[in-house]
Amino acid sequence: MIAKNLGNAERIVRLLLGVLVAGITAMQPEFGAFETLTSIIALFLVLNGLFGRCYLWFLLDVSSCGCNSVPQERFCGKRAA
Repeated sequence: MIAKNLGNAERIVRLLLGVLVAGITAMQPEFGAFETLTSIIALFLVLNGLFGRCYLWFLLDVSSCGCNSVPQERFCGKRAA
């Protein structure tokens, strides 16, 4: 399991955006390939917002949780080396 790499503000934005995209997708009269893709994207955004982890950002070595400016145990659960 990866450590948290999303800050609180970004988690809220991802969660709200995921719920918004899921709602718009659910209101469509037909459910095709495009709606399936947007539903999957919305699911990932909601999960990122809830758990504070983004696997794409982990692969790109990006973090917005503040781990670089304060002790890492406080935000990410990482232990300093």
